[in-house]
Amino acid sequence: MEGNLTQRKAIRGSNPNLDNLTKKVNYIGFELEEIPDFLREFEPLNYRVPKVYDETTYKVYKTVKVKDIQILITPKERLDDLSLKYKHASPIFTYMRAEKSEDLEKYAYFLKMINQTNLEDIKEIEKEQKKFKEEIPFEVKFPDNFRWQVYYSDSSNKYFMLASSGETDNSCMFYLLKAKIEDNKNKDEDLTVFIPICNEEYTEKILKKSEISDLENYMWYFTKNWPSIYEVTDNDGVTTLQIIGETQIYDKMTSKYNIKLDNKKDAMKQYKLIKALFILSYDMPNEYKFDAKISPNKGIDFYFGKEKITYETLSDFMRKQAISKIRENEKIKIETMQLKADIQDMQRHSEEQNQEYFNKEREISSFLECKKSFFGRIKYFFKGKKEEEGNLPNSLNKNRMKNILSHDKEEKIYEEKDIEDKQYTVEDIIKICKELEESRRENKNVQSDMKALKAKIDNLDRKIKNATDYLNEIEKHKKSIFEFWKYASKTESKMLSEGQENEETRKDKLKKTFDYMEDIDLLANSMDIKQREALSHKELDAVFASNFVLDGINIVSKEKLLEDDQEKIEKILDSLKGEYQKDIEKIEEKDFDIFGNVSEDKTKIKTLKNNKHREVEKDKFKVLNVNLNTQIDSFIETLKDIRSTLLNESNKIQVPYDIALYKASNEILDSNGFNKFSLNPFETLESLEKESKEKDTYLYKINVPENTNLIFYSNIMFYENNNQTLPAGMDISQEALINMDLYELELKAKEEFNMNVEEDEYHAYVRKVKVYEYDLKMKAE
Repeated sequence: MEGNLTQRKAIRGSNPNLDNLTKKVNYIGFELEEIPDFLREFEPLNYRVPKVYDETTYKVYKTVKVKDIQILITPKERLDDLSLKYKHASPIFTYMRAEKSEDLEKYAYFLKMINQTNLEDIKEIEKEQKKFKEEIPFEVKFPDNFRWQVYYSDSSNKYFMLASSGETDNSCMFYLLKAKIEDNKNKDEDLTVFIPICNEEYTEKILKKSEISDLENYMWYFTKNWPSIYEVTDNDGVTTLQIIGETQIYDKMTSKYNIKLDNKKDAMKQYKLIKALFILSYDMPNEYKFDAKISPNKGIDFYFGKEKITYETLSDFMRKQAISKIRENEKIKIETMQLKADIQDMQRHSEEQNQEYFNKEREISSFLECKKSFFGRIKYFFKGKKEEEGNLPNSLNKNRMKNILSHDKEEKIYEEKDIEDKQYTVEDIIKICKELEESRRENKNVQSDMKALKAKIDNLDRKIKNATDYLNEIEKHKKSIFEFWKYASKTESKMLSEGQENEETRKDKLKKTFDYMEDIDLLANSMDIKQREALSHKELDAVFASNFVLDGINIVSKEKLLEDDQEKIEKILDSLKGEYQKDIEKIEEKDFDIFGNVSEDKTKIKTLKNNKHREVEKDKFKVLNVNLNTQIDSFIETLKDIRSTLLNESNKIQVPYDIALYKASNEILDSNGFNKFSLNPFETLESLEKESKEKDTYLYKINVPENTNLIFYSNIMFYENNNQTLPAGMDISQEALINMDLYELELKAKEEFNMNVEEDEYHAYVRKVKVYEYDLKMKAE
């Protein structure tokens, strides 16, 4: 033992950070080489490693008593096979003291683990766990949750942590050790931790595993994003099932949602609702499309058009849908029978037309044969006048089925009483929809047959008319033998026309549509290059300046500035002076008198979205000619000069194809003067300050047609390009400047949606957004 003590002292003495080590040990609450008695009370875990497991995802988050978690240390790495880690794991107390010579290596590893662990990380976990006692994070999971390698052995009903002696960060293990030591001293209240449990399956207290798996598929189908479903047990022991994901809210913009199911009854209602809507939507995609929207309670509501569908209203919704589609089916079936009856009449009429045309064609053939010889002409002339033709039918048979409604009562799909009183299931709806689908298909085919038959009849009408005109021409020349002889002797006769008409198909010009995700880089590069070529240095500076003083530029457009206008401009100037004063030291380091804009040499390398360049950023104070001594009159003249430059250049750049612009605001849109809009639909709402949650939120979408005058805030607006190394694109801003005085807005659509705004890891609130979509139109001169 004396030899072991000497070796332990050697281990400790070899540590150059002994004071730091002692500080950490004291904070955790134990003494080196002293093992708390309660840690020796280790019971076998009998943990059976699952055949299939995934240590990268967590399904279960629990609040667990620290006394119920045993700490094991393994020499294997965290990412090693679980069976190996568990096989070589030992209780923590076997690492805390080298009682035998074979324990010296473990003890050395334990000291190393303490030494490598940051004390601040342990304190951060303490703060985090205190917060978890009050509330669970909105997304349930929390940063670095993978560090909690805690497992559950169902055979012994115990939790255990597997800490790796090879890891550099074991702050979770030492936090847990500290908590266990405190919990052992404090007998009044059990300390707890909120942690993910590795490889733990759902308890099925709320929903079965198969039902949870179904929900994952259903929610993906409706939101086009895979959800995460967690079983969460909070500090009060209440278990909830939380479905976390994202759903589209408007124009590919997404918002996170959190559906909380805290009891089996409500969970089954939600499950049955989502399952029913999924089956209807998946089996009958042409009939049913349900929209998933953020609900006022941060979850998901389902809508069919503008109608909100809940479990309580689902039966009534299906009943209304069933009745509506049964009525439509009956109407289509009746229409189809009427069409079939019309087709029969038209077919009879077509046969009569064919016979009439055959008779006329035979008469014409007889004439053409007779005119070939002398005796034939004489014979045809003395054959007699053309027989008067009877009035052949030129309209549809009048004896159609007029009493089809009363005649075909047996054709009705359901009796009236059954339709109104029956409670419909999803199976009924699908059956009804398939019958309706079949009826529509048959109706469409019958309509196509009728259209083809009508075209045939119209063509026969034209052919009969041409034949009749031809025969009438012959009869007109049979007044005397000499006139007929002269007419029949002509070498060319009027030809019989088929009367077919060619239909011209109008071909619309295909136009490119702008998709932000796919086309933004291409548009940004091309517009940046175009603006470098088309705009002068002064014009580029004017656009750059407008990014900071746009309100002032619009104010000075007035012929005469009022006192209120002067105050607004003065406020803008004071704000700029405040920024100038704040950065005075940095500004004074620049010597523009000597170097101008070349204040740095060409060896200074910068990056812009991973692209290297050697250009200098523009200085807004220099471009705006602002310093601490700038007077209001001088500033107003600068604003007027910038506005004049913008007016002259605003017609030099046109958008190459139709695009959409966005603007999020807490104010009503001002459609006058110069205005900025964003190409990026995703960042517009995020740009609003979270403090504005009590105000109305507006999202404006402007549909901008091809060739509209538009200036883009591309890279060249923000940098000088003296070295010609500036990357092309829109990496600083994705906004555009437009002179709204040239255009007017035509309201196209209005709608509302909810979105979840996360204030921090724990808090979120629902923001209601009012959307106004406009088409941009050029004003009449």
